[in-house]
Amino acid sequence: MQELRTLVLRSTSLPGKSAPRTSLGVRFTYGLGQISNSIKTFAFGAFLLFFYTSVMGLPGTLAGLATSISLFWDALIDPAVGHLSDRARFRFGRRHTFMLVGAIGMGVSFFAIFSPPVGLGVRQLFVWLVFTNILLRTSNSIFIVPYQALGAELASDYQERTAITGARSFLALLGTALAFATIPLFFPNVTPGVDPKFDPANYLPMALVFGGLMALTGLISTFGTLSQRHRLPTAADDYGSPAAIGHWASLKLALGNRSFVALTVSTAVFFLASVVTTTVAVHFLTYYLDIIESVAISQFQAAFFASAVLGVIVWLRLSPRWEKHRLYFLATLTTGVLAGSSYFLLGDGHLFGTGDVRPLLAIYGLLGFFASTSWFLPASMIADVADADRLQTGQNREGAYFGIDSFFQQQASGLAVLLTGILLDLFAGLVPGETLQSPETVTRIGVIFSLVPAALYVLAALLILPYRLTRSRVQAIQAELARHEETHEQPLPTQA
Repeated sequence: MQELRTLVLRSTSLPGKSAPRTSLGVRFTYGLGQISNSIKTFAFGAFLLFFYTSVMGLPGTLAGLATSISLFWDALIDPAVGHLSDRARFRFGRRHTFMLVGAIGMGVSFFAIFSPPVGLGVRQLFVWLVFTNILLRTSNSIFIVPYQALGAELASDYQERTAITGARSFLALLGTALAFATIPLFFPNVTPGVDPKFDPANYLPMALVFGGLMALTGLISTFGTLSQRHRLPTAADDYGSPAAIGHWASLKLALGNRSFVALTVSTAVFFLASVVTTTVAVHFLTYYLDIIESVAISQFQAAFFASAVLGVIVWLRLSPRWEKHRLYFLATLTTGVLAGSSYFLLGDGHLFGTGDVRPLLAIYGLLGFFASTSWFLPASMIADVADADRLQTGQNREGAYFGIDSFFQQQASGLAVLLTGILLDLFAGLVPGETLQSPETVTRIGVIFSLVPAALYVLAALLILPYRLTRSRVQAIQAELARHEETHEQPLPTQA
């Protein structure tokens, strides 16, 4: 640590090279790729558990277990994909080759999850969910890990990378909001008093459209940024380094970085909270608020994402005045307070009662505004961590860091579905396949939707406190990196 401080103090007087600014066209086509991951995350979270429990009749614990099984495979695939994309030498591009394969695979596997063969029993349905879940998670890893590393490589300036991740988040949130606005088309209220979400046939067109959008936006991002290959570092660009770091040594080195671990664990807990909310949202609207119109689901998601789009615009304007980790802390803490308020304001016997979705839209509109910082700040902060690592090792290892981060987020996603399934079964006492639930079950669904995520958001805010890469430290590190690149000098061994 002392050696790094010495480098920071020395390099503040060194002129660093200015990275070429990315054009609006490049930012736009690159940012579209995040739509594929956002649709997967939130459509998967919003409908998977409800579809398999309340529509298909699979017990919530089994639905959660099916998702958790894929975590064992995820534990291998995410960091490995990141490491491989760091070292790959494909003519199509070390990042773009993976992205091409992953984009196609995500669209196909998402459709498969919501189109199980007719007549499957509980055991066969469980196996189908496990198999298709593994396919989706594998495809997502193959696309999203190199994709995020690509974003870190497009610019090396401290504020420029925040602008790139902000543009990516803006497009992802806007695209996802528009996608969710189409939900009433898939679940039309044809018969008064009959909830269309319980008809399995309605999920096929939704899966086809969303799966197609995931593949399309991923492919546009892949081919739209292909012209940038010439300005990206390659596996041969490791300067002053005698040999590439092996996969397991790379993992050990990354997990020894205190700031990276604080950031990754914090964002994983944040992601866990958001997926719990999304996973149980349909249950909450249907049973707790007694709202069966499918348009309410669309309005709920649209309010969140539209406000998040506005939030990205506002926070990007304010971010140059704040340290990234401090802005993340305050926004995450506020998100937790807003999430917890829905339990005390909504539902039978509370201020706003049931049957009216508007108070929920107001609360989650505000929540989306503050939560939007989590869509662009962490990725920018990981890129800063990768710079510190490059000064330490002399190697470009963005893929390794984003692979580990993706691993934690995928674990959080799977754990959220498992946790929600267990809570619905063992805590709430949900009866699978039934349109009516007991009052006690309904009340406890409210706890799962509101208080559980609120506690997790507060925990996520506290976990970011050990993060230490301030603006001045990162700018000093970048100046030192520029000096090494100009002189081809081997970096000194340091501890990030």
